[in-house]
Amino acid sequence: MTHGNGHAFPFPATRWSRVVQARRDELPQAQAALEELCQAYWQPVTGYIRALGCVEHAEDLAQDFFAQFLRAEGFQQAQQERGTLRSYLKAAIRHQVWHWRRDQATQRRGGGHEAIELDENIPAADTASDLAYDEQWALTVLERALSALKAGYARRGRLLLYEQLKPTLLAQDSDLAALASQLGITRNALAVEQHRARRRLADLLRAQVADTVPDPAEIDPELLHLLRVLARQ
Repeated sequence: MTHGNGHAFPFPATRWSRVVQARRDELPQAQAALEELCQAYWQPVTGYIRALGCVEHAEDLAQDFFAQFLRAEGFQQAQQERGTLRSYLKAAIRHQVWHWRRDQATQRRGGGHEAIELDENIPAADTASDLAYDEQWALTVLERALSALKAGYARRGRLLLYEQLKPTLLAQDSDLAALASQLGITRNALAVEQHRARRRLADLLRAQVADTVPDPAEIDPELLHLLRVLARQ
């Protein structure tokens, strides 16, 4: 793939890749991309901090976490090899929480502390907290895709149809006949509309996931992982 300025890029210009690229080129879009990411994934970050045991201070720690990244201390240091945005943030949050706990322990002791190599001392990932984080991440991706789908129906003046269809989009079995009667259309017409909505939702989910991976080849594995997480709920 070749950008308009003639430089080859190894992956498409999604939000995540724009942020990674900003690490090298200081692109003017970098700040906007960072703010979009912070806003989009505030809930998974805050939820993961709580799952790691920092319940009372979760929002403050999340604010500090994103503030550091917005000061070019986090996202711009990302490497393509770090994988998905989900996994990158997970590791970064665990580092921050460990930092905070170390500082709290130091304050309780009333003394200074020596520099510690985090990579050697960071605790191992916890299955329960990681699962909670992935669940909130998957819900955020789904909610953003549904919001985009809803906006499309609203632009066409069919918001009521969307609200009626929404519960059926992820359900394996739904009573389309009763819903069609309620809407005053045939069951077949409603089935066609449901099929189109599901296809559009699938495209929107892929688009959301594409913004969080560095390479198109990672879209399907990441999407499959998130769908499996949602299926467990």
